[in-house]
This record gives sequence, structure tokens and C-alpha cells, in this order.
Amino acid sequence: MNDPAQLRHGAEQDALALLGSLALPAGTTLAATGSLARSELTPYSDLDLILIHPPGQTPEGVEELWYPIWDAKKRLDYSVRTPAECVEMISADSTAALAMLDIRFIAGDEDLFATTRRKILDKWRQELNKNFDAVVQTAIARWRRSGPVVAMTRPDLKHGRGGLRDFELINALALGHLCDVPKLDSQHRLLIDVRTLLHVHARRSRDVLDPEFAVDIALDLGFVDRYHLGREIADAARAIDDALTAALATARGLLPRRGGFAFRNTVRRPLDVDVVDANGTIALSKKPDLTDPALPLRVAAAAAKTGLPVTDSTWARLAECPELPEPWPPAASADFFRILSSPENTRRVVKQMDRHHLWERYVPEWDRIRGLMPREPSHVSTIDEHSLNTVAGCALETITVARPDLLVLGALYHDIGKGTDRPHEQVGAEMVAKAASRMGLNLRDRASVQTLVAEHTTVAKIASRLDPRSEEAVEKLLDAVHYDLVTLNLLEVLTEADAKATGPGVWSTRLEQALRIVCQRARARLIDIRPVAPMIVHRGDIALVEKDGTNTVRWHGDDLRKIFGVMAAKGWTVNAARMVANGEWTGEFDVRANGPQDFDPQLFLQSYQSGIYSDVPALAPGLTATFWYGNILEVRTELRLGAIYALLTTLPSALWINAITRGATLIVQAALAPGFDRVAVERDVMKVLAAS
Repeated sequence: MNDPAQLRHGAEQDALALLGSLALPAGTTLAATGSLARSELTPYSDLDLILIHPPGQTPEGVEELWYPIWDAKKRLDYSVRTPAECVEMISADSTAALAMLDIRFIAGDEDLFATTRRKILDKWRQELNKNFDAVVQTAIARWRRSGPVVAMTRPDLKHGRGGLRDFELINALALGHLCDVPKLDSQHRLLIDVRTLLHVHARRSRDVLDPEFAVDIALDLGFVDRYHLGREIADAARAIDDALTAALATARGLLPRRGGFAFRNTVRRPLDVDVVDANGTIALSKKPDLTDPALPLRVAAAAAKTGLPVTDSTWARLAECPELPEPWPPAASADFFRILSSPENTRRVVKQMDRHHLWERYVPEWDRIRGLMPREPSHVSTIDEHSLNTVAGCALETITVARPDLLVLGALYHDIGKGTDRPHEQVGAEMVAKAASRMGLNLRDRASVQTLVAEHTTVAKIASRLDPRSEEAVEKLLDAVHYDLVTLNLLEVLTEADAKATGPGVWSTRLEQALRIVCQRARARLIDIRPVAPMIVHRGDIALVEKDGTNTVRWHGDDLRKIFGVMAAKGWTVNAARMVANGEWTGEFDVRANGPQDFDPQLFLQSYQSGIYSDVPALAPGLTATFWYGNILEVRTELRLGAIYALLTTLPSALWINAITRGATLIVQAALAPGFDRVAVERDVMKVLAAS
């Protein structure tokens, strides 16, 4: 068995003996950076050396100095610099700065080395105060290139998020007096040991742990198999990532605010019931109801929608909230779907909830796939990471499908059945059916999402075995989706998102063509259900009524600004609307509060009759798509306050509208009176709802 610590010690002693034989020019000092400076040298590591000389004294014979290293077949990266030039490297970029912070004396003038190191540290502290954001952006760019160590089947131990570079970044922040050094000795040692053995087995310097090397390394370190090793690496990386997140938060709190002044008062803007935006951070209201089991979902939904961060202290407080009753209240289910509906923020929010043990409340099956390594070589991520990437891919298409809520739920559960001795499609279908029942979905919706998970590999199988143009392929697909058009459309989107999230080459031209052809032919065999006008019974001028937990505004009139202005002033979101035009509008609006629950019918009536609420907020741009069924326009757009009003005031004379919210997507169907210009209508709708 290879002892990685002994291998590093031997490599370091050999390197120091070799460097001790060098004949340094008078008045210079030899320093090391990189793995030798950190005592992490392996038999295959490069030697990173700096020959430091006093200013104005150019040393002679530098090229001859390195011949003993080259003769020993060692790879060398060297530079010759003055102390001032070493200090300038701190300002060059953060990668060079981190390397210089580890500088280690090897031989020569110790006073010159000590002076150089002191100046390097002083410069680092100055630069960190001024350019902290640039340091963070460099780390973010590195994470994007290498991915998270926690979630990759071939993790980059050095550059990945939670890897050795992040451990060095924490130490660099500590040297800048911006955080304390956390206790990560065991986690750091595991990553170093694995990287050392990776070099030995690969017979070269390497940072990416491929499965074929992981098998031998796991045995060397005494693990059962490479999956056991993978879980330990993921745990270590997660601890380093959490520590870095805390260190960055501490650093931000210690650094002076830009602009030379601090805010005396925190600006707090309501986002939802007991959820506020406090100067760019999502926080709880001053007296939140921590007995409300849906509060964690509202916080997470606000984070997913706005992209604002949630502090660890807020997540910790949310842990006090009780479990949701079953079935979930409709508002809680809607918030859960909103969490899953952000292409940019869903993954981050779910990861935060999972780290604080909140996600498993709502998805108890998640424990099974957390950090689970896939058996298929085509996968580049762990199963949980792949699932979230698939959800993000589906979230990009929520405006193109009729049931975006079922789409993201199916994406979340499509691989959750892996890791058992049964087909994962079957296991996942059983699990998502139970989840849909918990969420209060009706029988038809449960059947649709269950089919979606059970058949999410069907198209790939058709592409590999059948001609997608054949009747056999179409029949097989229609049988799989039970001749349901909605499920067919959802399956097409999920298949693409799943393939793209798996790994390079999985989403191939062949699979894409087969998917488009067989789904198009299957759709042609089904009959689209034509939208129909809503049935509304006129019950007077205006009223606010409650039935089965839903608050509905009933209204009759011609001034849209007046009714939508009152609802906007109340902070209500219109989750569904049904309106018919007959000279004047007759409408029903199912509303939800984003602040205190003030559903008092008498107060609402007084507010409406006062006539002072006539302002509707300006609409921010969002994803929008349009579809036509004859003279009926269907608009799918991101849910925003004032979206229905903006659409109604844009359309030519509408005969009726139906609007409903699915997850974070608003779907509006509007029947237009004859004589309109379709091109002009689409242009005006996109200008109002989608223009930036």
C-alpha cells in the first residue's frame, strides 16, 4: 500500500537536497512557491522557484544555475525577480497572488527573503481591501470552468469548487485578517492524499480524478470501493465549500462599505408574507410567524425568483418551523414549484436548503441520491447534481408547455429512483406519485407526472432501436404517454433537458432528430383541446369571497385600472382570472397576499369605492411566448405583478380571457374579436411583456 504522506515527505527531501546543491549568486535568495512551499510535493510535481536578488544587481550565470535540476529530469518553472517585482505579482491576478502568499525560504540570504515576504503580505492586505470583488470573481470563473468537486463524477481536486484552491483561498483571507482559519485538517489531508496517489498511478501531474484511477486509490486508502471514496471526497469538499462561503461572508462584513459611508437604517421591502428584502438580502419580517410550516418555502421561492441571497442565520431560524400538513396547502405547493422554476437560481437555493436540512422536509427521497455516483460512464455529475441541472434545463422551457409545474416536478424526480436493484424509472414513478399526492395534485396530474418519470427514457430507446418515422415508433410513444397530449409535450422537453445535463455527446444530432420526428408525428395523431370561454355568473358590482381556502374578487365594470389598482395596492398576486366582455367586463380573480393577510371584504369594498387606488406597477420584462388557436391567443409569461393588466390593455377588443398560474408561469388565453392583425398583436404583446 502506498503511504501518500511518506511519498510527499520523500519527494520533498529529495527536492531540498537537490536545491541545496545549487550554487546561488552572492546576495540572492532562493524561494519556492506551489506544492513545495506548502509541503505538498509529489514525485511528479513541478518545482516552482523564484531567485530573488537586490534591486540594481542583476545576478550572473542564472541559466547555468538550473542545470542540476534539469539533469535530474525535474520539471522546473522559475523566475528571477527583485522584491519589488515579487510584490507587483500580488496585483497581477489573484491566482499569482495566492501562489506568492505561500512563498517559502529555501537557501541564500534570509534577511532578503524575510523583507520580501513582509512586503508581499502588506501588499496583499492592501489589495484585498480594494479588490475583494475581483478576487471573488476570479474564484467564480474557476468554479464555472471546473465545476463543484461535490457533484462531479470526475472531480477536479485542485481547481473545482470545494477543492484545494478554495482551501488556499480561505488561508489567504485569513492572512488578510478577514476571517479565522477553520479546522479543515482532515478534509485537506484527504484531498492531498488522493491527489498524491493520483499522480503516482497516472505517472504524471494530474488534478482530475477519473474513475479508473479512483478504483486503485480507494484500495490504497482503505476504502471499500471508489463510490465510498467518492462520498468521502464529496463530504470533504462540501466542508471546504461551506467554510469558504462563511469566510467570504465574514470578509464582506469586515470590509468597509464602498462610497465611504454606511447605511444607518436598513431598507426593508416586502416580498411575501413575513419575507422581506433587507438591503439586497432576503430576511424575515421583524415578527415572523415561525409556527407557519409554509414559511421556509416562501423564503426559498423569493430567493429563486429574485436571485437575492439568504443568510445562514435566516435558514437556521426557518428550521424552527413545523412540518407541512398533508396534503399541502395550495399556496405551499405553488411556492415549491416556484423554487424549481428558475434556470439561474434553483440549484443554488436547493443546495442551501439541503445544507440546512430543510430540503429533505419537502423531498424526503433526496437522501437517497445526495452525492450518489452514477453507474453510467456518460454521466459527468452525481445524481443529485444531474437532477438539478435537468430541472434548470426544463425551467428554461416553462413558457413553451401547458403544465410547467408538472415538468419541473418530473425533472426533479426523473432519476431519484437510481441506486436500487429495480429499474429506476419504475422506482422514480412510484416516488413522484407519492410526492404529487403530498402536494395535493389531483388524480389526472398525478398520473401525468408519474408517466413522465416512468417513460423519460422511452424516446432515447426509440432512437436507438427504431426508425422514428415508423408507425411502430409512434405507437410505442403514444402508448407510453397514454395518448395524452400534455404528457407528450412535457416528455419532449424533459428528454432534451435530461440528455443535455448528462454529459458531452449524449444530446446528439441523432437523438435530437429522432425526438423531433417521433414527437411531431405523435402530436399529429392527437387532437388539441380548443380553449373555451369561462362560465361566470354575474353577482352584482364587486365582492370579495372566500371558498375552500381561495379568496376570489368578483367584479363588474369597465375601468380595469381601478380594480387592478386596488389589488396591486393590497399587494395581492392574481393567481387565476376569468373575464368575459359584454359591453363591460365581468370577471373573477383568485388572489393571494404577498404581505399580511388582510382579506376583509368590507375594507376591500371601501378601498375600491374610494377610487384613490388606480396605479398599477410598471411591468418588468420577462420570458414570454405566444401561441394561437384560431382567434384565441395564448400567452405564457413569467408571473409578475401587473402582467394580466398589461396584457389586457395591450390587446385589441377581447371577448374573454382565462388566466392561470402554473409554478412561476402565468398562462393567459384570450379570444379576440374578428378584424385584428395577428402580427401586430404579437409584436405589441412581446413589446409590453418581454421587452428589456
